[in-house]
Amino acid sequence: MAQKIGFLKKANEPTELERTEQNIAQVEGEIQQRVYQLGQLFYEENKANENVDSKYYSLVDTIAKLELNRIGFYKNKLRLQGQMMCENCGTVIPYGSIFCNSCGKRADEREAGNSSAAVGSGRKCAKCGAPMEEDSLFCVSCGAKAN
Repeated sequence: MAQKIGFLKKANEPTELERTEQNIAQVEGEIQQRVYQLGQLFYEENKANENVDSKYYSLVDTIAKLELNRIGFYKNKLRLQGQMMCENCGTVIPYGSIFCNSCGKRADEREAGNSSAAVGSGRKCAKCGAPMEEDSLFCVSCGAKAN
């Protein structure tokens, strides 16, 4: 009986070939990670460089256009969730805010409008009377600093 149990244990252990295949897969994954990091660094350093080597320009330009698309999709996602992003500091704020409640800067004109976000804190702006979120540093309607 002891021989059968020993035989079953050996059957579950990976073979040398399987271990070698796992090592190959692991190294290939690490190579892909490093190539990705290298490409990311190159892109970040050259995305604003109009004099980048012509053999890279097409890829850098395509990535920049895709990045703009990604930002557009992200803004649309936020809009669908009743939010938007402050163009100045990147804070996510209620959709339709005229001013950012974190940095106080005016929100992007294209996204400005009547705020439809419900604020349940009962806090109001001392200057204009608009409802404010509890942790707001600035009013989203008039930009006044919170008290």
